Amino acid sequence: MTRPLALAVVLGFVGAISVDGSSHAAPYSPSLTSTQIAAQVSGTPTELADDRLAWALWRIAVETHTKIGFESVEFIRSSDWPKDSPAFPYASPDEALRATIDADPRYEWRRIGEFVVVRPKNAWNDPAHPFNRPIRNVKVENGTSSGVLQGLQDFVYTNVFAVHSGQLRPVSLDLQSGTAVDALNRLTEAADAVWWSASYRPHAQPSQRFPRWDLQMQLRDTKSLIDLVEGQPPRSSK
Repeated sequence: MTRPLALAVVLGFVGAISVDGSSHAAPYSPSLTSTQIAAQVSGTPTELADDRLAWALWRIAVETHTKIGFESVEFIRSSDWPKDSPAFPYASPDEALRATIDADPRYEWRRIGEFVVVRPKNAWNDPAHPFNRPIRNVKVENGTSSGVLQGLQDFVYTNVFAVHSGQLRPVSLDLQSGTAVDALNRLTEAADAVWWSASYRPHAQPSQRFPRWDLQMQLRDTKSLIDLVEGQPPRSSK
């Protein structure tokens, strides 16, 4: 069953009901037309909240020239994002991030080198989380962004990274040691992107988007989506 999203569009900004049902001040978000609102009402309350947060973080990345990574609790929409947005109302990236992330108690943001990375609070220090898994000796020469993203998908499932053949943007990168989050940061830099998102959702419910899939990763530049990977664990042979 789809549930309507409670939205109030005021002066080009969007106010919302938070995932716990309480109201809060609106974080930065592009304005929504009635058609765009109708296109986004398909989803659970937390999926819709993550759609809005992903959208806002991408706009912050574009407006402030800040590279941002976003690990979302839910799968987020990869299309139908409005192209226009209101004037940016914040003096700095930190001000925009505080206003946006503080509105959602599920998340915490930290700076990692040149990146701002937003993750679920309980993910940062969870040693069993697949995006915290150590990855070493990742060296890609004349690969593609899609091929590396598929390699990271394999790494989540099998703990083995190998670059796939692919199209779109040529990339080269070198990561001697780090985590999957670090690898996503390096890939974003190499692909001249500004934003990545990733979600690992191993126990999806039938009411959620794409319940048979458990992994989603995306790259975006300042204009649009570059790459998208969505998948499920490979079936074991019997």
